[in-house]
Amino acid sequence: MRLAGDVLVIACYELGHQPLAVAWPTAFLERAGYQPAVLDLSVEPFDPEKVTRARFIAISVPMHTALRLGVIAARRIRTLNPSTHICFYGLYAALNADELLGGAWADSVLAGELEDQLVELVRRVEAGQPVDGRRTELVKLAFPVPARSALPAIKKYAHVERDGRRELAAYVEASRGCKHHCRHCPIPAVYGGRFFVVAVETVLADVRQQVAAGASHVTFGDPDFLNGPRHALAVARALHAEFPAVTFDFTAKVEHLLRER
Repeated sequence: MRLAGDVLVIACYELGHQPLAVAWPTAFLERAGYQPAVLDLSVEPFDPEKVTRARFIAISVPMHTALRLGVIAARRIRTLNPSTHICFYGLYAALNADELLGGAWADSVLAGELEDQLVELVRRVEAGQPVDGRRTELVKLAFPVPARSALPAIKKYAHVERDGRRELAAYVEASRGCKHHCRHCPIPAVYGGRFFVVAVETVLADVRQQVAAGASHVTFGDPDFLNGPRHALAVARALHAEFPAVTFDFTAKVEHLLRER
């Protein structure tokens, strides 16, 4: 499965942002010697040619909307390419593993800090070895810079409206998981109160490539940017030092904003 397009990574929906949940797995796969194709169904049409060529298809489902769209895509994939291995990955893959595996939409399900396990899964499928139907990993990963070059340009995604202008917006994550156990949120069911930081230079390298593509604003998509306040401050200071004209936004609990004012 080392030929271009043997592995296909599909995004369904990431709140209007260029899908980091595809860019990072793609970077892990490329580092391991694979040449994955990518497809973002939120801004691109379903591509039968990419689907029929692929021997392994990974579908990103970080939220419920993506899950519903991913199941629709899986139905079409099963019709066009019944022999390909379909892996659903992300928060909602774990929460709906019984339905995905029982309904034959998925051959495997991954969640948590999953990228190394995705690479291992591709290797096992490539070698014809048996695979685990479901797996959730919570281990510290060595993150490469997300691979965005094959994705649609950021101009196709969310913009910032400022002073009557529409400006391009980057999307990055400085941490994954969350320290909290909010009952409305799917993250505690997978991460159990744990979170993992991404190296400052890796985050900055991702910002750098998106600024080079025209972004003048950055959205930090961390579930809570202030889970690790020292890390968050280091990232924000590094961003401002290199790109003083670039603005940014983040999400944090009100109690964190008050405590870290």
